[in-house]
Amino acid sequence: GGARRTRAARAAAGAGAGRPDDEAFMREAVELALRAQGKTHPNPVVGCIIVSASGEVVGRGFHPKAGEPHAEIFALRDAGLDVSAAAGDPEWTVEGDQARGCTAYVTLEPCDHVGRTPPCSRALVAAGVSRVVVGCGDPDPRVDGGGIRTLQAAGVEVSVGVEEQMCLGAN
Repeated sequence: GGARRTRAARAAAGAGAGRPDDEAFMREAVELALRAQGKTHPNPVVGCIIVSASGEVVGRGFHPKAGEPHAEIFALRDAGLDVSAAAGDPEWTVEGDQARGCTAYVTLEPCDHVGRTPPCSRALVAAGVSRVVVGCGDPDPRVDGGGIRTLQAAGVEVSVGVEEQMCLGAN
């Protein structure tokens, strides 16, 4: 369940320091996620907001339906980055520096495996995001803290559990 998955994500993240606006940005990410409610099965609904160091929202995205790119990719594209992958590619190609030094607010831990799309965790790293705030851990056993570990290994600061109940409730 939700408690176990978030424990695994928190264990991977360690103690991430929250910031005053984290809850407000996460609530906005949840609102984005809910735009796809009923359209993503078997995937969860996920929203992502990219925020500059000055506190300006520079990108918004949500996962519209199964088989489409995930919320993080749409948010990076909305921020002006060119993010692409050919079928079967293990990595996203990310061009542009509009997200460098930004914070990404994601309602669900970024994926860390190659499925129908490459891993979102590595796209965020390639985009130069410096901090990722995660609402709740991913119950998918292929993720289970792996997205957080990938981000941290690349030097990205990670906070987990912001507006957790709201994020869990979206699904």
